[in-house]
Amino acid sequence: MQCNEQEAIPLEVVRKFDAMDDGDPTVPPQFSCEKCGGEMYPEYYKGLHGCEYKISDVREK
Repeated sequence: MQCNEQEAIPLEVVRKFDAMDDGDPTVPPQFSCEKCGGEMYPEYYKGLHGCEYKISDVREK
């Protein structure tokens, strides 16, 4: 979100993080950027609880 770097994180890894997360289901699995250390947000991801996360929704705000 800070430097606009893109990183391909395998879906299986994202799903494992999602399954382990007991937190807020409206927040996607979180990763840190290897380049700047900032928060990363998925381009698109449909979570295990049915929530859909799109970076376009976050960038419009």
